Amino acid sequence: RLNGSYYDKRLQQEVVYNVTGIPAAVGFMAIAGIISGLLGIGAGVVKVLAHEIAMKVPTKVSTATSNFMIGVTAAAAAGVYLRRGLVLPYLVVPVAIAVLIGAFLGTILMERMSNARVRQVFAVALAVIGVEMLLRGLGVRF
Repeated sequence: RLNGSYYDKRLQQEVVYNVTGIPAAVGFMAIAGIISGLLGIGAGVVKVLAHEIAMKVPTKVSTATSNFMIGVTAAAAAGVYLRRGLVLPYLVVPVAIAVLIGAFLGTILMERMSNARVRQVFAVALAVIGVEMLLRGLGVRF
């Protein structure tokens, strides 16, 4: 029931995909939740990997789904943080505008890229973040 399709502008055709591996993906998502709670990160990387590896979802669909899930989670948490006085409203506006512009441009770029290219960009971003976290964990500051 989770199978789907989307129109790929780059390929100029409808891409049909079959979702598999739901139990394994649930395990990945549990790990994502643990990582998120433990480290204070969104764990979207783990979600994208779960979609692609366990569920065999195309990269474009997995990144879009992860982005949507992050938005829903962030919206739910934002009210709590705001009510507790943990949000700096004057900082939110310029950051939100910049993120919206970046997300808009990123979506346009993704539509024009192949799934393989999106995966390569994802891998580079993941590598950079991993190296930065490793260096910070070792006490290297820059």
